[in-house]
Amino acid sequence: MNERILHWLTRIGMFLLRGAGWTAVGLLIGFIASYFFRLPLRIDVDAFALTETLLGVVITGLSIVGAFLIVLQWSNLDRRMHEFDVKVKEEEDFFDKQAERMQSIAADTDAYIQSTVDEYKEKVNAIYKHFEEEVQIANEVNKKIEEYKSFYEEKTNKIEEKLREIAERQKEFDTIIDANKKPVE
Repeated sequence: MNERILHWLTRIGMFLLRGAGWTAVGLLIGFIASYFFRLPLRIDVDAFALTETLLGVVITGLSIVGAFLIVLQWSNLDRRMHEFDVKVKEEEDFFDKQAERMQSIAADTDAYIQSTVDEYKEKVNAIYKHFEEEVQIANEVNKKIEEYKSFYEEKTNKIEEKLREIAERQKEFDTIIDANKKPVE
């Protein structure tokens, strides 16, 4: 709406400027003509004063129209600046919301990764504890095996000793029996 009014007033201003220009040209020609040619009947026409007055009136009118045009241009510029400021604010708000959204997504992702890492650490710690328990059990089993092995070797040595003793005694009995054997006649 304001652009239509501004366009209309601009065209009116251009019309008035052209009219003022042609009027000034006409008055100048009239002034020059009155200088060389005198009007009959003793009409004293002060062409210079008339021209000056008419140009003053035209210039005053044009300055008033120009002032209105300037006011309209400034109000149009102000309106556009306000629209621009509103759009800039909307875009800033949009980007602020997007930044907040991205920060919340990043925080959620960090939390998820941290929870996954924590769960992984807990599982690794549980497996490590389980392996420690298994190692302790294996160490206890190895100790028992060593104990049984030493017990077995000890018993085996004792049994071998007893078998040697029995073998020696058997030999002694055999020698005694052989010595006490009478020949049968």
